[in-house]
Amino acid sequence: MTRTKKSESVPVRIRFKQLKDGNQSIYLDIYTDHKRRYEFLKLFLVPEISQEAKERNANTLKAANAIKAQRILDITNKNPMTVLSDRARMPLIEWLSEYAEFGKKKGRSSLVDHVHAVSICLRAYNPRIRLYEVDKEFLQGFIDYLGTRKAKMTKRPLAKKTISGYCGYIRAALNYAVELEILGDNPLLSFDWASIQGDRTKREYLTIEEVQRLIDTPCRSPRVKTAFLFSCFCGLRYSDVKGLLWKNVIEDNGKVHLELRQQKTGKMIYLPLSLQAQKFMPEVKGCSENAVFDMPSLSDCDHVLKTWTSKAGITKRVSYHVSRHAFATMTLTMGADLYTTSQLLGHSDVETTQVYAKIIDKKKVDAVYMIDRLFD
Repeated sequence: MTRTKKSESVPVRIRFKQLKDGNQSIYLDIYTDHKRRYEFLKLFLVPEISQEAKERNANTLKAANAIKAQRILDITNKNPMTVLSDRARMPLIEWLSEYAEFGKKKGRSSLVDHVHAVSICLRAYNPRIRLYEVDKEFLQGFIDYLGTRKAKMTKRPLAKKTISGYCGYIRAALNYAVELEILGDNPLLSFDWASIQGDRTKREYLTIEEVQRLIDTPCRSPRVKTAFLFSCFCGLRYSDVKGLLWKNVIEDNGKVHLELRQQKTGKMIYLPLSLQAQKFMPEVKGCSENAVFDMPSLSDCDHVLKTWTSKAGITKRVSYHVSRHAFATMTLTMGADLYTTSQLLGHSDVETTQVYAKIIDKKKVDAVYMIDRLFD
């Protein structure tokens, strides 16, 4: 009798744990290198007592499956980094210096000091590591080493936020190498960054009503107003709006979308622009290599935002990045699912987008309690 070939086992499976409150916690069962580990996703299924609950669970499962697919990709795609240039053989420390100088020319003068701090630690840990040799295993070792160092002023162990920031500069430097076609990809994009980040601070966002108030309120700097509102309706970071060129704006069959590489992640995004977003773009299109927006420095933008939002009666602490939070929460509020929203934001992991979903859930709970207060 012919024996059927055993199918290849799946390294990652979705599992569910029943909770006392009736919800189910979703986690991943990961089996690699003859070892099993579990990753709890902080995603939950609720009892399907309404159509809204069914739709919410469907979106949650879609997010869980997207994370599962990413983990399988991380396990199976262990190809070495693609090297496109001999410059990839330079020491990482030297490349960090070049990246810092690039940032300085772009107006990010503080980057030099930050990268210098990273280089001091890197020189003590592994000064010979070359650019093309940097991978997730190296980064994890560097993180473990940073955990043994103490801050110069307080003599206390480095905070998680500091360690995360140091590693973020290395990731950004590799993105720059990809942009210059020195490397073909950045292996650090799939690193589990949530594992080294400290407790998140409160994430401010603007409601739809508050965005409308800003539209109606005059601002002493029209260029800051238009750029900020543009970001509210497309979710781009300050760095990407500042670097947006007319060649990145594509018109096709009456529709407009953006094609650009995010400066923070190095990831290419294809972002459709709503009519609302287009309203805040210049009416006259410039040459392909010209910037779409005339942007002041980030600190100048935030200074203008402080007085403008106060004038609009908004008491929240609003920085330019809040526009991105506003886009995410508005998109989810209008019914978009987590996976779609994560793609629009250019997130590498759906888990990052889950933070905004929690904000929306809180708004729903507040709405229910508001009814109680009306009849109290």
